[in-house]
Amino acid sequence: MNILAFGSHPDDVEFLCGGTLLKYRKKGHSIFIALTTSGNIGSNVINGRDVIAKTREEEQLQAAKFYDAQVRFLRYNDEGLVDSEQLRRDIINAIRWASPDVIFTNPPCDLSTDHNVTGTVVGRVMLSLVGKNIPADEPPMKRFPSLFYWDTSAGVNFVPEVYVDITEEYDQKVKALLCHKSQISWMSEYEDQSFVDSCRIMSEFRGLQAGYTYAEAFSAFRLHGVMPDFSLLP
Repeated sequence: MNILAFGSHPDDVEFLCGGTLLKYRKKGHSIFIALTTSGNIGSNVINGRDVIAKTREEEQLQAAKFYDAQVRFLRYNDEGLVDSEQLRRDIINAIRWASPDVIFTNPPCDLSTDHNVTGTVVGRVMLSLVGKNIPADEPPMKRFPSLFYWDTSAGVNFVPEVYVDITEEYDQKVKALLCHKSQISWMSEYEDQSFVDSCRIMSEFRGLQAGYTYAEAFSAFRLHGVMPDFSLLP
């Protein structure tokens, strides 16, 4: 299968579904990552938005090696994402590029601006993926993927309906997360815990709920004609 993780920023994927992607890769599935923004305001240490974006893209490419993933950057401005015809076209193109059986993305209940818009628009274009008259540059898909939303930071507003046991994958998940070195200082601007501690607390909390040591939590997108297939989860 093809698995697409569609995030808002570099590090979203590793933090919130990295263990699940590692599990898929172990089973021989192909991993794709797409990001709407390159997180170009995500540092108080690196000077210049272009330099921040370049740094964070390089970090994402390093992290992607853990899944042998192909990566596509849409390069919208961080904290400036809005639903638009061009964004929808770019997101449709990215999804069709990956031709996924399963998509993971930010949940619309996440009120962080870019997270909210990314997850909302990914859901809004689902019916467009097979349409030949939809404005796009990639050819239409022949099937609908299953779409799942990953967790929010600290689980705020998120109600899981399915869990993936990432106990065996947790150590590798952390190694992939640590590729995002620029985020260690950035997260400390507004979090009491370290970047890795936040990841551990989340993974342990969802694991506690599900009866595992570590877990990642998801909910499913549902629309008539585009219903989720839970059997596709690893």
